[in-house]
Amino acid sequence: MNIALVQKSAVPNNKGRNLERLVQSVSEASSMGADLVLFPEMWSNGYAPPFDGAFDHPTHPAFEKERKAWLENAVTIDSDYVRTIRETAAKYRIGVCATFLSKSENAFQNTAVIIDRTGQILLNYAKVHTCDFSLEKLLQHGSEFKVCDFEGIPLGVMICYDREFPESARILMLKGAEIILVPNACDMNPARINQLGSRAFENMVGIAMANYPRKGWGGSCAFSPIVFDENGNYLDNLIARADDASEAILIASFDMDKIRAYRERETWGNAYRKPAAYSDLVRFEVNRPFIRDK
Repeated sequence: MNIALVQKSAVPNNKGRNLERLVQSVSEASSMGADLVLFPEMWSNGYAPPFDGAFDHPTHPAFEKERKAWLENAVTIDSDYVRTIRETAAKYRIGVCATFLSKSENAFQNTAVIIDRTGQILLNYAKVHTCDFSLEKLLQHGSEFKVCDFEGIPLGVMICYDREFPESARILMLKGAEIILVPNACDMNPARINQLGSRAFENMVGIAMANYPRKGWGGSCAFSPIVFDENGNYLDNLIARADDASEAILIASFDMDKIRAYRERETWGNAYRKPAAYSDLVRFEVNRPFIRDK
Protein backbone atom coordinates (compact mmCIF):
# COMPACT_ATOMS: atom_id res chain seq x y z
CA MET A 1 0.00 0.00 0.00
CA ASN A 2 1.38 3.39 -1.03
CA ILE A 3 0.40 6.30 1.21
CA ALA A 4 1.13 9.88 0.15
CA LEU A 5 2.18 12.06 3.08
CA VAL A 6 1.24 15.64 2.27
CA GLN A 7 3.71 18.01 3.95
CA LYS A 8 2.43 21.29 2.58
CA SER A 9 1.29 24.62 4.01
CA ALA A 10 -2.35 25.54 4.29
CA VAL A 11 -3.67 29.11 4.08
CA PRO A 12 -4.59 30.28 7.60
CA ASN A 13 -8.36 30.26 8.06
CA ASN A 14 -9.13 30.16 4.35
CA LYS A 15 -11.34 27.16 3.72
CA GLY A 16 -11.78 27.82 0.01
CA ARG A 17 -8.08 28.16 -0.80
CA ASN A 18 -7.28 25.09 1.28
CA LEU A 19 -9.84 23.05 -0.62
CA GLU A 20 -8.13 24.07 -3.87
CA ARG A 21 -4.77 23.01 -2.42
CA LEU A 22 -6.24 19.71 -1.31
CA VAL A 23 -7.54 18.97 -4.81
CA GLN A 24 -4.14 19.82 -6.31
CA SER A 25 -2.32 17.61 -3.80
CA VAL A 26 -4.66 14.69 -4.48
CA SER A 27 -4.01 15.06 -8.21
CA GLU A 28 -0.26 15.14 -7.63
CA ALA A 29 -0.34 12.13 -5.30
CA SER A 30 -2.39 10.16 -7.82
CA SER A 31 0.24 10.78 -10.49
CA MET A 32 2.86 9.46 -8.06
CA GLY A 33 1.08 6.12 -7.73
CA ALA A 34 -0.40 6.61 -4.27
CA ASP A 35 -3.30 4.47 -3.06
CA LEU A 36 -4.29 6.96 -0.37
CA VAL A 37 -3.44 10.60 0.46
CA LEU A 38 -2.95 11.74 4.07
CA PHE A 39 -3.24 15.41 5.06
CA PRO A 40 -2.10 17.23 8.22
CA GLU A 41 -4.54 18.02 11.02
CA MET A 42 -7.45 20.44 10.47
CA TRP A 43 -6.45 21.19 6.88
CA SER A 44 -9.59 23.29 6.31
CA ASN A 45 -8.17 26.13 8.39
CA GLY A 46 -4.51 25.12 8.65
CA TYR A 47 -4.95 24.75 12.40
CA ALA A 48 -4.64 28.55 12.51
CA PRO A 49 -5.87 30.44 15.60
CA PRO A 50 -8.81 32.87 15.39
CA PHE A 51 -6.80 35.64 17.08
CA ASP A 52 -3.31 36.31 18.40
CA GLY A 53 -2.80 34.51 21.69
CA ALA A 54 -5.66 32.08 21.11
CA PHE A 55 -3.51 29.02 21.78
CA ASP A 56 -2.69 30.29 25.27
CA HIS A 57 -5.96 32.07 26.05
CA PRO A 58 -8.66 30.57 23.83
CA THR A 59 -11.59 31.89 25.91
CA HIS A 60 -10.34 35.46 26.29
CA PRO A 61 -13.54 37.57 26.60
CA ALA A 62 -12.24 40.32 24.27
CA PHE A 63 -12.33 38.00 21.23
CA GLU A 64 -15.83 36.57 21.23
CA LYS A 65 -16.49 37.77 17.67
CA GLU A 66 -13.30 36.20 16.29
CA ARG A 67 -13.92 32.98 18.19
CA LYS A 68 -17.48 32.71 16.88
CA ALA A 69 -16.36 33.34 13.28
CA TRP A 70 -13.67 30.65 13.59
CA LEU A 71 -16.18 28.08 14.79
CA GLU A 72 -18.82 29.04 12.24
CA ASN A 73 -16.29 28.45 9.46
CA ALA A 74 -16.41 24.76 10.35
CA VAL A 75 -17.82 22.32 7.80
CA THR A 76 -20.58 19.74 8.04
CA ILE A 77 -20.20 16.20 6.76
CA ASP A 78 -22.84 16.86 4.06
CA SER A 79 -21.36 20.21 2.97
CA ASP A 80 -20.13 21.17 -0.49
CA TYR A 81 -16.62 21.19 1.00
CA VAL A 82 -16.74 17.49 1.88
CA ARG A 83 -18.66 16.67 -1.29
CA THR A 84 -15.84 18.18 -3.36
CA ILE A 85 -13.28 16.02 -1.56
CA ARG A 86 -15.39 12.93 -2.21
CA GLU A 87 -15.73 13.83 -5.89
CA THR A 88 -11.98 14.43 -6.12
CA ALA A 89 -11.24 11.00 -4.64
CA ALA A 90 -13.58 9.40 -7.17
CA LYS A 91 -12.15 11.43 -10.07
CA TYR A 92 -8.58 10.34 -9.39
CA ARG A 93 -9.55 6.86 -8.11
CA ILE A 94 -7.59 7.33 -4.91
CA GLY A 95 -8.28 7.14 -1.19
CA VAL A 96 -8.15 10.34 0.87
CA CYS A 97 -7.75 10.95 4.59
CA ALA A 98 -9.06 14.52 4.81
CA THR A 99 -9.15 16.69 7.92
CA PHE A 100 -11.21 19.70 8.94
CA LEU A 101 -12.85 21.63 11.73
CA SER A 102 -16.32 20.11 11.70
CA LYS A 103 -19.71 21.09 13.03
CA SER A 104 -22.84 19.10 13.70
CA GLU A 105 -26.06 19.84 15.53
CA ASN A 106 -24.40 19.29 18.87
CA ALA A 107 -20.68 19.97 18.57
CA PHE A 108 -17.66 21.51 16.92
CA GLN A 109 -14.92 18.91 16.54
CA ASN A 110 -11.47 18.18 15.12
CA THR A 111 -12.32 15.59 12.47
CA ALA A 112 -10.70 13.21 9.99
CA VAL A 113 -12.53 11.17 7.37
CA ILE A 114 -11.28 8.31 5.21
CA ILE A 115 -12.78 8.28 1.72
CA ASP A 116 -12.40 5.40 -0.72
CA ARG A 117 -11.66 5.47 -4.45
CA THR A 118 -15.36 5.74 -5.29
CA GLY A 119 -15.89 8.78 -3.07
CA GLN A 120 -17.63 6.95 -0.24
CA ILE A 121 -16.86 7.89 3.36
CA LEU A 122 -15.55 4.81 5.15
CA LEU A 123 -14.69 6.40 8.50
CA ASN A 124 -15.65 9.62 10.28
CA TYR A 125 -13.47 10.18 13.35
CA ALA A 126 -13.44 13.01 15.90
CA LYS A 127 -10.19 13.52 17.83
CA VAL A 128 -10.47 11.91 21.26
CA HIS A 129 -7.51 13.55 23.01
CA THR A 130 -8.24 17.20 22.29
CA CYS A 131 -5.67 19.70 23.55
CA ASP A 132 -7.89 21.02 26.32
CA PHE A 133 -5.02 23.13 27.66
CA SER A 134 -5.06 25.17 24.45
CA LEU A 135 -7.28 26.17 21.51
CA GLU A 136 -9.12 22.86 21.38
CA LYS A 137 -10.73 23.74 24.67
CA LEU A 138 -13.37 25.24 22.36
CA LEU A 139 -14.13 21.84 20.82
CA GLN A 140 -15.92 18.66 21.84
CA HIS A 141 -13.68 15.63 22.02
CA GLY A 142 -14.62 12.37 20.33
CA SER A 143 -15.54 9.29 22.30
CA GLU A 144 -14.45 6.35 20.16
CA PHE A 145 -11.50 5.10 18.13
CA LYS A 146 -12.56 3.71 14.78
CA VAL A 147 -11.25 1.30 12.16
CA CYS A 148 -12.43 0.85 8.58
CA ASP A 149 -11.65 -1.54 5.75
CA PHE A 150 -9.82 0.06 2.83
CA GLU A 151 -9.53 -2.51 0.04
CA GLY A 152 -8.85 -5.32 2.49
CA ILE A 153 -6.52 -3.29 4.71
CA PRO A 154 -7.93 -2.22 8.11
CA LEU A 155 -7.07 1.45 8.72
CA GLY A 156 -7.36 3.50 11.90
CA VAL A 157 -6.82 7.18 12.65
CA MET A 158 -5.35 9.01 15.61
CA ILE A 159 -4.98 12.78 15.36
CA CYS A 160 -1.87 14.59 16.66
CA TYR A 161 -2.18 14.63 20.50
CA ASP A 162 -3.88 11.20 20.35
CA ARG A 163 -0.46 9.84 19.40
CA GLU A 164 0.95 10.83 22.81
CA PHE A 165 -1.34 8.37 24.59
CA PRO A 166 -0.39 4.70 24.13
CA GLU A 167 -4.04 3.74 24.57
CA SER A 168 -4.95 5.30 21.21
CA ALA A 169 -2.82 3.02 19.07
CA ARG A 170 -3.42 0.07 21.38
CA ILE A 171 -7.20 0.26 20.95
CA LEU A 172 -6.88 0.67 17.20
CA MET A 173 -4.67 -2.41 17.09
CA LEU A 174 -7.19 -4.36 19.20
CA LYS A 175 -9.91 -3.30 16.75
CA GLY A 176 -7.89 -4.82 13.94
CA ALA A 177 -5.99 -1.89 12.43
CA GLU A 178 -2.96 -2.87 10.36
CA ILE A 179 -2.02 0.73 9.50
CA ILE A 180 -2.71 3.85 11.57
CA LEU A 181 -2.91 7.26 9.90
CA VAL A 182 -1.79 10.28 11.93
CA PRO A 183 -2.80 13.77 10.75
CA ASN A 184 -0.56 16.14 12.73
CA ALA A 185 -0.03 19.85 13.51
CA CYS A 186 2.80 20.53 15.93
CA ASP A 187 6.55 20.54 16.33
CA MET A 188 8.01 17.09 15.77
CA ASN A 189 11.10 16.71 17.88
CA PRO A 190 12.97 13.39 18.28
CA ALA A 191 10.84 12.40 21.28
CA ARG A 192 7.64 12.63 19.22
CA ILE A 193 9.14 10.95 16.18
CA ASN A 194 10.33 8.14 18.45
CA GLN A 195 6.81 7.82 19.87
CA LEU A 196 5.55 6.90 16.43
CA GLY A 197 8.25 4.29 15.94
CA SER A 198 7.40 2.84 19.33
CA ARG A 199 3.66 2.74 18.56
CA ALA A 200 4.44 0.79 15.40
CA PHE A 201 6.78 -1.60 17.24
CA GLU A 202 4.66 -2.36 20.30
CA ASN A 203 1.39 -2.81 18.38
CA MET A 204 2.80 -4.42 15.23
CA VAL A 205 1.05 -1.84 13.03
CA GLY A 206 2.23 0.48 10.29
CA ILE A 207 2.22 4.19 11.14
CA ALA A 208 1.96 7.07 8.65
CA MET A 209 2.07 10.73 9.80
CA ALA A 210 1.64 13.97 7.84
CA ASN A 211 2.55 17.36 9.33
CA TYR A 212 2.79 21.00 8.25
CA PRO A 213 6.19 22.27 7.05
CA ARG A 214 7.82 24.79 9.38
CA LYS A 215 11.12 25.10 11.20
CA GLY A 216 11.02 22.46 13.92
CA TRP A 217 7.76 20.99 12.56
CA GLY A 218 7.46 18.83 9.44
CA GLY A 219 9.13 15.47 9.82
CA SER A 220 6.28 13.70 8.03
CA CYS A 221 7.16 10.04 8.31
CA ALA A 222 6.13 6.41 8.19
CA PHE A 223 7.19 3.37 10.19
CA SER A 224 6.85 -0.34 9.55
CA PRO A 225 6.10 -2.62 12.49
CA ILE A 226 8.91 -4.92 11.37
CA VAL A 227 11.85 -4.39 13.71
CA PHE A 228 13.43 -7.87 13.53
CA ASP A 229 14.08 -10.24 10.67
CA GLU A 230 13.30 -13.95 10.88
CA ASN A 231 16.65 -14.57 12.58
CA GLY A 232 16.09 -11.97 15.29
CA ASN A 233 18.38 -9.34 13.80
CA TYR A 234 17.32 -5.73 14.33
CA LEU A 235 15.90 -3.81 11.37
CA ASP A 236 15.42 -0.07 11.12
CA ASN A 237 11.64 0.31 10.73
CA LEU A 238 11.66 3.87 9.32
CA ILE A 239 10.07 3.79 5.85
CA ALA A 240 10.13 7.49 4.93
CA ARG A 241 10.82 10.83 6.59
CA ALA A 242 10.78 14.45 5.44
CA ASP A 243 12.86 17.28 6.84
CA ASP A 244 11.15 19.99 8.87
CA ALA A 245 10.56 22.88 6.46
CA SER A 246 10.33 21.47 2.93
CA GLU A 247 7.04 21.47 1.02
CA ALA A 248 6.71 17.95 -0.32
CA ILE A 249 4.61 14.88 -0.91
CA LEU A 250 6.35 11.69 0.22
CA ILE A 251 5.29 8.18 -0.75
CA ALA A 252 5.44 5.64 2.06
CA SER A 253 5.20 2.05 0.77
CA PHE A 254 3.95 -0.64 3.14
CA ASP A 255 4.58 -4.26 2.12
CA MET A 256 1.41 -5.80 3.51
CA ASP A 257 2.48 -9.40 2.83
CA LYS A 258 5.64 -8.95 4.90
CA ILE A 259 3.78 -7.04 7.62
CA ARG A 260 1.13 -9.74 7.90
CA ALA A 261 3.73 -12.52 8.03
CA TYR A 262 5.55 -10.63 10.80
CA ARG A 263 2.32 -10.14 12.77
CA GLU A 264 1.62 -13.88 12.49
CA ARG A 265 4.93 -14.95 14.00
CA GLU A 266 6.05 -12.28 16.49
CA THR A 267 5.27 -11.67 20.16
CA TRP A 268 3.91 -8.12 20.42
CA GLY A 269 0.48 -6.67 19.62
CA ASN A 270 -2.21 -8.83 21.21
CA ALA A 271 -0.28 -12.10 21.26
CA TYR A 272 0.58 -12.34 24.97
CA ARG A 273 -1.30 -9.54 26.70
CA LYS A 274 -2.75 -10.05 30.20
CA PRO A 275 -5.85 -7.79 30.19
CA ALA A 276 -7.12 -9.13 33.51
CA ALA A 277 -4.30 -7.12 35.15
CA TYR A 278 -5.18 -3.87 33.34
CA SER A 279 -8.25 -2.67 35.25
CA ASP A 280 -6.45 0.45 36.50
CA LEU A 281 -6.30 1.72 32.91
CA VAL A 282 -10.00 2.59 33.03
CA ARG A 283 -10.00 4.41 36.36
CA PHE A 284 -11.51 7.89 36.09
CA GLU A 285 -10.01 9.64 39.12
CA VAL A 286 -7.09 11.99 38.55
CA ASN A 287 -4.64 12.55 41.40
CA ARG A 288 -1.66 14.83 41.90
CA PRO A 289 0.62 15.62 40.15
CA PHE A 290 -1.78 15.36 37.19
CA ILE A 291 -4.58 17.60 38.43
CA ARG A 292 -4.93 20.64 36.16
CA ASP A 293 -7.08 23.74 36.28
CA LYS A 294 -9.99 23.58 33.88
